[in-house]
Amino acid sequence: MTSVLPHELISCEVADAALERLLAASGVRSITTSPGRDWSVPGEAAPDTVDAANEIRRAIHGIYTSQDDVADALVRSQDHLFALRKLTNVNVSSLGGFEAFGDLLQEARELTSSDVVALLDDRLVQTTGGPGAKSEAYADLLLEAANEPDHSEPRFVHGGHGVVAPLLDQDGSMRVLAFLRTTGPVYSTGDLSLIQAAVAAANMRFTLTRLHLREVKRATFEREHEVASSLAQAVFSQPPPVLAGVDLFADTVPASLAGGDFFAFAVVDGVIWFTVGDVAGKGLPAAMVMSRAVSAARVAFLTHATDDAAGAMLAMGAELYDYLDDVGLFITVVLGAFRPDTGVLYLCNAGHSPVMLIRNGAITLIPASMPPLGVLAAPTGRTIRFDLAIGDTLVLGSDGLAEQNDPHGTMLGYDRLSELCVELPGEGADTLGRHILDAVTTHAHGAPRSDDRTLVILRAVKVTR
Repeated sequence: MTSVLPHELISCEVADAALERLLAASGVRSITTSPGRDWSVPGEAAPDTVDAANEIRRAIHGIYTSQDDVADALVRSQDHLFALRKLTNVNVSSLGGFEAFGDLLQEARELTSSDVVALLDDRLVQTTGGPGAKSEAYADLLLEAANEPDHSEPRFVHGGHGVVAPLLDQDGSMRVLAFLRTTGPVYSTGDLSLIQAAVAAANMRFTLTRLHLREVKRATFEREHEVASSLAQAVFSQPPPVLAGVDLFADTVPASLAGGDFFAFAVVDGVIWFTVGDVAGKGLPAAMVMSRAVSAARVAFLTHATDDAAGAMLAMGAELYDYLDDVGLFITVVLGAFRPDTGVLYLCNAGHSPVMLIRNGAITLIPASMPPLGVLAAPTGRTIRFDLAIGDTLVLGSDGLAEQNDPHGTMLGYDRLSELCVELPGEGADTLGRHILDAVTTHAHGAPRSDDRTLVILRAVKVTR
Protein backbone atom coordinates (compact mmCIF):
# COMPACT_ATOMS: atom_id res chain seq x y z
CA MET A 1 0.00 0.00 0.00
CA THR A 2 1.35 3.38 -1.00
CA SER A 3 1.16 5.96 1.76
CA VAL A 4 -0.17 9.39 0.93
CA LEU A 5 1.72 12.28 2.43
CA PRO A 6 -0.29 15.28 3.64
CA HIS A 7 1.11 17.65 1.00
CA GLU A 8 -0.06 15.23 -1.75
CA LEU A 9 -3.70 15.38 -0.67
CA ILE A 10 -6.08 17.67 -2.55
CA SER A 11 -8.02 20.14 -0.42
CA CYS A 12 -11.66 19.57 0.57
CA GLU A 13 -12.73 22.63 -1.43
CA VAL A 14 -11.04 21.38 -4.63
CA ALA A 15 -12.59 17.93 -4.13
CA ASP A 16 -16.06 19.41 -3.65
CA ALA A 17 -15.70 21.51 -6.83
CA ALA A 18 -14.59 18.48 -8.83
CA LEU A 19 -17.52 16.43 -7.53
CA GLU A 20 -19.95 19.22 -8.39
CA ARG A 21 -18.63 19.26 -11.98
CA LEU A 22 -19.07 15.49 -12.21
CA LEU A 23 -22.64 15.76 -10.94
CA ALA A 24 -23.35 18.54 -13.45
CA ALA A 25 -21.92 16.37 -16.25
CA SER A 26 -24.25 13.56 -15.17
CA GLY A 27 -27.26 15.84 -15.41
CA VAL A 28 -27.57 17.12 -11.86
CA ARG A 29 -28.10 20.84 -12.25
CA SER A 30 -29.11 22.13 -8.84
CA ILE A 31 -27.26 21.05 -5.69
CA THR A 32 -28.25 22.18 -2.23
CA THR A 33 -25.29 22.51 0.16
CA SER A 34 -25.32 23.00 3.91
CA PRO A 35 -22.23 23.04 6.21
CA GLY A 36 -21.70 19.66 7.83
CA ARG A 37 -24.50 17.99 5.83
CA ASP A 38 -24.74 15.90 2.66
CA TRP A 39 -25.58 17.41 -0.72
CA SER A 40 -29.18 17.17 -1.92
CA VAL A 41 -31.13 18.04 -5.07
CA PRO A 42 -34.76 19.02 -5.55
CA GLY A 43 -37.06 16.16 -6.42
CA GLU A 44 -35.88 12.76 -7.50
CA ALA A 45 -33.24 13.76 -10.06
CA ALA A 46 -30.35 11.27 -10.23
CA PRO A 47 -30.41 10.30 -6.51
CA ASP A 48 -27.92 7.43 -6.98
CA THR A 49 -25.36 9.79 -8.45
CA VAL A 50 -25.78 12.25 -5.59
CA ASP A 51 -25.54 9.48 -3.00
CA ALA A 52 -22.29 8.24 -4.58
CA ALA A 53 -20.90 11.77 -4.64
CA ASN A 54 -21.82 12.19 -0.96
CA GLU A 55 -20.00 8.97 -0.04
CA ILE A 56 -16.89 10.13 -1.88
CA ARG A 57 -17.21 13.55 -0.27
CA ARG A 58 -17.54 12.07 3.25
CA ALA A 59 -14.50 9.83 2.65
CA ILE A 60 -12.38 12.77 1.53
CA HIS A 61 -13.48 14.92 4.45
CA GLY A 62 -12.83 11.99 6.81
CA ILE A 63 -9.30 11.65 5.46
CA TYR A 64 -8.67 15.31 6.16
CA THR A 65 -10.13 15.04 9.65
CA SER A 66 -7.90 12.04 10.38
CA GLN A 67 -4.94 13.88 8.92
CA ASP A 68 -5.57 16.81 11.27
CA ASP A 69 -5.95 14.46 14.23
CA VAL A 70 -2.67 12.70 13.38
CA ALA A 71 -0.91 16.04 12.96
CA ASP A 72 -2.23 17.21 16.34
CA ALA A 73 -1.10 13.94 17.93
CA LEU A 74 2.35 14.30 16.40
CA VAL A 75 2.63 17.85 17.72
CA ARG A 76 1.55 16.71 21.19
CA SER A 77 4.00 13.83 21.02
CA GLN A 78 6.84 16.16 20.08
CA ASP A 79 5.82 18.51 22.88
CA HIS A 80 5.83 15.60 25.33
CA LEU A 81 9.25 14.44 24.14
CA PHE A 82 10.62 17.95 24.53
CA ALA A 83 9.09 18.23 28.00
CA LEU A 84 10.45 14.82 28.99
CA ARG A 85 13.90 15.82 27.79
CA LYS A 86 13.76 18.96 29.92
CA LEU A 87 12.44 16.97 32.86
CA THR A 88 15.33 14.51 32.83
CA ASN A 89 18.03 17.12 32.38
CA VAL A 90 19.80 17.90 35.66
CA ASN A 91 21.68 21.11 36.32
CA VAL A 92 24.42 19.84 38.61
CA SER A 93 25.22 23.34 39.83
CA SER A 94 21.70 23.66 41.29
CA LEU A 95 21.65 20.31 43.12
CA GLY A 96 20.94 20.81 46.78
CA GLY A 97 19.34 24.19 46.08
CA PHE A 98 15.72 25.27 46.18
CA GLU A 99 15.69 26.15 42.48
CA ALA A 100 16.44 22.57 41.43
CA PHE A 101 12.92 21.44 42.33
CA GLY A 102 11.29 24.66 41.13
CA ASP A 103 12.53 23.83 37.63
CA LEU A 104 11.34 20.25 37.96
CA LEU A 105 7.83 21.30 39.01
CA GLN A 106 7.57 23.73 36.11
CA GLU A 107 8.69 21.05 33.66
CA ALA A 108 6.25 18.52 35.17
CA ARG A 109 3.45 21.10 34.82
CA GLU A 110 4.23 21.57 31.12
CA LEU A 111 4.48 17.82 30.50
CA THR A 112 1.13 16.99 32.10
CA SER A 113 -0.77 20.13 30.96
CA SER A 114 -1.56 20.85 34.60
CA ASP A 115 -2.55 24.18 36.12
CA VAL A 116 -0.75 23.42 39.38
CA VAL A 117 2.03 21.04 40.42
CA ALA A 118 3.01 21.04 44.10
CA LEU A 119 5.65 19.19 46.13
CA LEU A 120 4.69 18.34 49.70
CA ASP A 121 5.94 16.34 52.65
CA ASP A 122 4.26 17.22 55.95
CA ARG A 123 3.86 20.75 54.59
CA LEU A 124 3.71 22.59 51.30
CA VAL A 125 7.33 22.65 50.19
CA GLN A 126 7.10 24.16 46.72
CA THR A 127 4.48 24.85 44.06
CA THR A 128 4.27 26.26 40.58
CA GLY A 129 1.45 27.80 38.51
CA GLY A 130 -2.25 27.61 39.20
CA PRO A 131 -4.84 29.42 41.24
CA GLY A 132 -4.45 31.44 44.39
CA ALA A 133 -4.40 30.02 47.88
CA LYS A 134 -8.18 30.57 48.27
CA SER A 135 -9.07 28.18 45.47
CA GLU A 136 -11.32 25.44 46.83
CA ALA A 137 -9.98 22.90 44.34
CA TYR A 138 -6.42 23.80 45.26
CA ALA A 139 -7.14 23.45 48.97
CA ASP A 140 -8.88 20.10 48.44
CA LEU A 141 -5.91 18.81 46.43
CA LEU A 142 -3.42 19.76 49.13
CA LEU A 143 -5.66 18.12 51.75
CA GLU A 144 -5.71 14.91 49.70
CA ALA A 145 -1.93 15.06 49.32
CA ALA A 146 -1.43 15.55 53.07
CA ASN A 147 -3.38 12.31 53.68
CA GLU A 148 -1.38 10.34 51.10
CA PRO A 149 0.75 7.96 53.27
CA ASP A 150 -1.85 5.17 52.95
CA HIS A 151 -1.22 4.94 49.19
CA SER A 152 1.76 3.94 47.09
CA GLU A 153 0.57 4.59 43.52
CA PRO A 154 -0.68 7.74 41.77
CA ARG A 155 -4.42 8.15 42.23
CA PHE A 156 -7.16 10.43 40.95
CA VAL A 157 -8.67 12.88 43.41
CA HIS A 158 -11.12 15.75 43.27
CA GLY A 159 -13.31 14.12 40.64
CA GLY A 160 -10.39 13.42 38.33
CA HIS A 161 -9.24 17.04 38.27
CA GLY A 162 -6.32 16.15 40.52
CA VAL A 163 -3.72 13.40 40.88
CA VAL A 164 -1.67 12.70 43.98
CA ALA A 165 1.53 10.71 43.33
CA PRO A 166 3.81 9.51 46.17
CA LEU A 167 7.59 9.66 45.82
CA LEU A 168 10.12 7.15 47.12
CA ASP A 169 10.61 7.30 50.89
CA GLN A 170 14.39 7.84 50.84
CA ASP A 171 15.07 9.63 54.10
CA GLY A 172 12.20 8.75 56.40
CA SER A 173 9.82 11.48 55.19
CA MET A 174 6.79 11.03 52.95
CA ARG A 175 6.86 13.23 49.86
CA VAL A 176 4.18 13.54 47.18
CA LEU A 177 3.67 15.37 43.93
CA ALA A 178 0.19 16.86 43.52
CA PHE A 179 -1.20 17.71 40.05
CA LEU A 180 -4.32 19.85 39.47
CA ARG A 181 -6.37 20.95 36.48
CA THR A 182 -8.88 23.65 37.37
CA THR A 183 -9.96 23.99 33.71
CA GLY A 184 -10.04 21.66 30.76
CA PRO A 185 -10.48 17.87 30.75
CA VAL A 186 -10.03 15.65 33.78
CA TYR A 187 -6.91 13.51 33.97
CA SER A 188 -7.04 10.26 32.02
CA THR A 189 -5.23 6.97 32.46
CA GLY A 190 -3.01 8.12 29.60
CA ASP A 191 -2.03 11.15 31.65
CA LEU A 192 -0.89 8.84 34.44
CA SER A 193 2.03 7.62 32.32
CA LEU A 194 3.21 11.22 31.97
CA ILE A 195 2.73 11.76 35.70
CA GLN A 196 4.72 8.62 36.46
CA ALA A 197 7.53 10.00 34.27
CA ALA A 198 7.45 13.19 36.37
CA VAL A 199 7.55 11.08 39.55
CA ALA A 200 10.53 9.11 38.24
CA ALA A 201 12.33 12.36 37.44
CA ALA A 202 11.57 13.73 40.91
CA ASN A 203 12.85 10.54 42.55
CA MET A 204 16.01 10.78 40.45
CA ARG A 205 16.42 14.45 41.42
CA PHE A 206 16.07 13.64 45.12
CA THR A 207 18.56 10.77 44.82
CA LEU A 208 21.10 12.92 42.98
CA THR A 209 20.62 15.72 45.49
CA ARG A 210 21.17 13.35 48.41
CA LEU A 211 24.30 11.90 46.78
CA HIS A 212 25.51 15.39 45.89
CA LEU A 213 25.11 16.66 49.43
CA ARG A 214 26.77 13.52 50.79
CA GLU A 215 29.69 14.06 48.42
CA VAL A 216 29.95 17.72 49.42
CA LYS A 217 29.96 16.69 53.07
CA ARG A 218 32.58 14.02 52.41
CA ALA A 219 34.75 16.42 50.45
CA THR A 220 34.43 19.02 53.19
CA PHE A 221 35.37 16.45 55.82
CA GLU A 222 38.32 15.25 53.77
CA ARG A 223 39.49 18.83 53.30
CA GLU A 224 39.25 19.48 57.05
CA HIS A 225 40.97 16.15 57.65
CA GLU A 226 43.75 17.09 55.23
CA VAL A 227 44.25 20.50 56.85
CA ALA A 228 44.33 18.99 60.35
CA SER A 229 46.72 16.30 59.16
CA SER A 230 49.00 18.88 57.57
CA LEU A 231 49.08 20.85 60.78
CA ALA A 232 49.77 17.71 62.79
CA GLN A 233 52.51 16.51 60.45
CA ALA A 234 54.05 19.99 60.50
CA VAL A 235 54.73 19.48 64.22
CA PHE A 236 57.75 17.35 63.34
CA SER A 237 58.34 18.29 59.71
CA GLN A 238 61.52 20.18 60.60
CA PRO A 239 64.78 18.32 59.85
CA PRO A 240 66.72 16.84 62.78
CA PRO A 241 69.12 19.26 64.46
CA VAL A 242 72.82 19.30 63.67
CA LEU A 243 75.16 18.72 66.63
CA ALA A 244 78.83 17.85 66.67
CA GLY A 245 79.42 14.23 67.70
CA VAL A 246 76.10 12.83 66.50
CA ASP A 247 74.82 11.79 63.07
CA LEU A 248 71.02 11.82 62.80
CA PHE A 249 68.41 10.53 60.34
CA ALA A 250 64.64 10.86 60.74
CA ASP A 251 61.71 10.18 58.42
CA THR A 252 58.07 9.17 58.69
CA VAL A 253 55.46 8.15 56.11
CA PRO A 254 51.85 7.97 57.33
CA ALA A 255 49.72 5.05 56.13
CA SER A 256 46.75 7.36 55.55
CA LEU A 257 46.11 11.05 55.24
CA ALA A 258 46.98 11.55 58.89
CA GLY A 259 49.30 9.30 60.85
CA GLY A 260 49.92 8.48 64.50
CA ASP A 261 53.70 8.05 64.44
CA PHE A 262 55.85 10.93 65.61
CA PHE A 263 59.34 12.01 66.50
CA ALA A 264 60.79 15.15 68.06
CA PHE A 265 64.20 16.56 68.91
CA ALA A 266 65.66 19.35 71.02
CA VAL A 267 69.20 20.46 71.77
CA VAL A 268 69.65 21.72 75.35
CA ASP A 269 73.09 22.72 76.67
CA GLY A 270 74.99 20.46 74.27
CA VAL A 271 72.67 17.50 74.89
CA ILE A 272 70.37 16.15 72.18
CA TRP A 273 66.97 15.04 73.43
CA PHE A 274 64.81 12.81 71.24
CA THR A 275 61.59 10.86 71.30
CA VAL A 276 59.88 8.46 68.91
CA GLY A 277 56.30 7.31 69.46
CA ASP A 278 53.39 5.43 67.95
CA VAL A 279 49.77 6.24 68.82
CA ALA A 280 47.59 3.11 68.93
CA GLY A 281 45.30 4.17 66.11
CA LYS A 282 45.22 5.76 62.69
CA GLY A 283 43.75 8.74 60.96
CA LEU A 284 42.80 12.10 62.38
CA PRO A 285 42.27 11.07 66.06
CA ALA A 286 45.76 9.52 66.17
CA ALA A 287 47.25 12.59 64.48
CA MET A 288 45.67 14.90 67.05
CA VAL A 289 47.00 12.76 69.92
CA MET A 290 50.40 12.74 68.24
CA SER A 291 50.56 16.54 68.07
CA ARG A 292 49.79 16.80 71.79
CA ALA A 293 52.40 14.15 72.58
CA VAL A 294 55.08 16.08 70.70
CA SER A 295 54.21 19.25 72.61
CA ALA A 296 54.37 17.39 75.94
CA ALA A 297 57.73 15.83 75.01
CA ARG A 298 59.28 19.18 74.17
CA VAL A 299 58.23 20.58 77.51
CA ALA A 300 59.73 17.53 79.24
CA PHE A 301 63.02 18.01 77.36
CA LEU A 302 63.39 21.50 78.79
CA THR A 303 62.45 20.67 82.37
CA HIS A 304 64.46 17.54 83.21
CA ALA A 305 68.08 16.64 83.81
CA THR A 306 70.00 14.73 81.16
CA ASP A 307 70.17 11.56 83.26
CA ASP A 308 66.43 11.61 84.07
CA ALA A 309 64.90 10.17 80.91
CA ALA A 310 62.36 8.25 83.01
CA GLY A 311 61.30 11.44 84.79
CA ALA A 312 60.80 13.19 81.46
CA MET A 313 58.75 10.23 80.22
CA LEU A 314 56.58 10.22 83.39
CA ALA A 315 55.99 13.97 83.04
CA MET A 316 54.96 13.44 79.43
CA GLY A 317 52.58 10.65 80.46
CA ALA A 318 51.03 12.74 83.25
CA GLU A 319 50.36 15.55 80.79
CA LEU A 320 48.62 13.20 78.34
CA TYR A 321 46.85 10.67 80.57
CA ASP A 322 43.45 12.37 80.95
CA TYR A 323 43.24 13.11 77.26
CA LEU A 324 44.30 9.58 76.28
CA ASP A 325 41.80 8.13 78.72
CA ASP A 326 39.00 10.25 77.21
CA VAL A 327 39.72 9.18 73.63
CA GLY A 328 40.51 5.57 74.56
CA LEU A 329 44.02 5.49 73.09
CA PHE A 330 47.53 4.80 74.35
CA ILE A 331 51.02 5.59 73.04
CA THR A 332 54.20 3.56 72.89
CA VAL A 333 57.17 5.91 73.28
CA VAL A 334 60.93 5.82 73.57
CA LEU A 335 62.60 8.93 74.97
CA GLY A 336 66.27 9.64 75.56
CA ALA A 337 69.12 12.12 75.92
CA PHE A 338 72.60 11.78 74.41
CA ARG A 339 75.74 13.70 75.38
CA PRO A 340 78.07 13.61 72.34
CA ASP A 341 81.03 14.91 74.35
CA THR A 342 80.97 11.92 76.72
CA GLY A 343 79.12 9.34 74.62
CA VAL A 344 76.62 8.71 77.42
CA LEU A 345 73.07 7.81 76.35
CA TYR A 346 70.13 7.81 78.77
CA LEU A 347 67.00 6.04 77.60
CA CYS A 348 63.48 5.17 78.80
CA ASN A 349 61.28 2.83 76.76
CA ALA A 350 57.50 2.93 77.35
CA GLY A 351 56.52 -0.25 75.49
CA HIS A 352 57.97 0.81 72.13
CA SER A 353 59.47 -1.47 69.47
CA PRO A 354 61.77 -1.74 67.64
CA VAL A 355 64.51 -0.10 69.71
CA MET A 356 67.92 -1.53 68.72
CA LEU A 357 71.50 -0.69 69.61
CA ILE A 358 73.98 -1.77 66.91
CA ARG A 359 77.55 -2.22 68.08
CA ASN A 360 80.30 -3.93 66.06
CA GLY A 361 77.71 -5.63 63.83
CA ALA A 362 75.80 -7.06 66.80
CA ILE A 363 72.25 -6.02 67.68
CA THR A 364 70.96 -5.45 71.22
CA LEU A 365 67.20 -5.11 71.61
CA ILE A 366 66.36 -2.56 74.32
CA PRO A 367 63.28 -3.75 76.21
CA ALA A 368 60.53 -1.66 77.78
CA SER A 369 61.29 -0.05 81.12
CA MET A 370 57.73 1.16 81.75
CA PRO A 371 54.24 0.56 80.28
CA PRO A 372 52.89 2.58 77.33
CA LEU A 373 51.53 6.04 78.14
CA GLY A 374 47.82 6.15 78.82
CA VAL A 375 47.59 2.63 80.24
CA LEU A 376 48.15 3.54 83.91
CA ALA A 377 47.42 6.81 85.68
CA ALA A 378 50.59 6.68 87.80
CA PRO A 379 53.14 4.24 86.33
CA THR A 380 56.74 3.82 87.40
CA GLY A 381 59.70 3.76 85.04
CA ARG A 382 63.47 3.59 85.03
CA THR A 383 66.27 5.15 83.02
CA ILE A 384 68.70 2.86 81.17
CA ARG A 385 72.28 4.09 80.59
CA PHE A 386 74.54 3.18 77.67
CA ASP A 387 78.06 4.34 76.87
CA LEU A 388 78.31 4.71 73.10
CA ALA A 389 81.59 4.37 71.25
CA ILE A 390 82.29 5.97 67.90
CA GLY A 391 80.19 4.12 65.28
CA ASP A 392 77.63 2.74 67.73
CA THR A 393 74.17 3.26 66.30
CA LEU A 394 70.72 3.51 67.87
CA VAL A 395 67.83 2.53 65.58
CA LEU A 396 64.32 3.59 66.60
CA GLY A 397 61.45 2.53 64.36
CA SER A 398 57.74 1.84 64.36
CA ASP A 399 55.95 -1.43 63.78
CA GLY A 400 54.91 -0.27 60.30
CA LEU A 401 58.41 -1.25 59.12
CA ALA A 402 58.53 -4.88 60.21
CA GLU A 403 54.78 -5.45 59.70
CA GLN A 404 54.68 -4.26 56.09
CA ASN A 405 53.03 -6.92 53.90
CA ASP A 406 53.90 -7.84 50.34
CA PRO A 407 51.10 -8.51 47.78
CA HIS A 408 50.84 -12.10 49.07
CA GLY A 409 50.34 -11.02 52.68
CA THR A 410 53.84 -11.92 53.89
CA MET A 411 55.29 -9.47 56.42
CA LEU A 412 58.84 -8.16 56.24
CA GLY A 413 59.35 -9.31 59.83
CA TYR A 414 61.66 -8.20 62.64
CA ASP A 415 64.41 -10.64 61.66
CA ARG A 416 64.70 -9.14 58.17
CA LEU A 417 64.53 -5.62 59.64
CA SER A 418 67.42 -6.47 61.96
CA GLU A 419 69.44 -7.78 59.01
CA LEU A 420 68.85 -4.52 57.13
CA CYS A 421 70.22 -2.55 60.08
CA VAL A 422 73.65 -4.25 59.84
CA GLU A 423 73.97 -4.56 56.07
CA LEU A 424 75.88 -1.26 55.66
CA PRO A 425 78.53 -1.16 58.39
CA GLY A 426 80.40 2.11 58.61
CA GLU A 427 77.87 4.07 56.55
CA GLY A 428 76.31 7.28 57.82
CA ALA A 429 72.87 7.53 59.39
CA ASP A 430 71.23 8.97 56.26
CA THR A 431 72.58 6.20 53.99
CA LEU A 432 71.49 3.49 56.42
CA GLY A 433 68.05 5.08 56.89
CA ARG A 434 67.39 5.30 53.17
CA HIS A 435 68.59 1.72 52.71
CA ILE A 436 66.11 0.43 55.29
CA LEU A 437 63.13 2.43 54.00
CA ASP A 438 63.85 1.50 50.38
CA ALA A 439 64.02 -2.17 51.34
CA VAL A 440 60.62 -1.95 53.06
CA THR A 441 59.14 -0.32 49.95
CA THR A 442 60.67 -2.99 47.74
CA HIS A 443 59.20 -5.70 49.95
CA ALA A 444 55.74 -4.10 49.72
CA HIS A 445 55.98 -4.27 45.90
CA GLY A 446 52.95 -2.01 45.46
CA ALA A 447 50.90 -3.37 48.36
CA PRO A 448 49.31 -0.65 50.51
CA ARG A 449 51.18 0.47 53.61
CA SER A 450 50.19 -1.75 56.52
CA ASP A 451 50.83 1.03 59.04
CA ASP A 452 52.72 4.28 59.46
CA ARG A 453 56.47 3.88 58.81
CA THR A 454 58.81 5.86 61.05
CA LEU A 455 62.56 5.52 61.36
CA VAL A 456 65.03 7.50 63.48
CA ILE A 457 68.74 6.68 63.54
CA LEU A 458 71.23 8.19 65.99
CA ARG A 459 74.93 7.36 65.40
CA ALA A 460 77.84 8.41 67.58
CA VAL A 461 80.59 10.00 65.49
CA LYS A 462 83.88 11.70 66.28
CA VAL A 463 83.55 15.24 67.52
CA THR A 464 85.24 17.56 65.08
CA ARG A 465 86.20 21.07 66.09
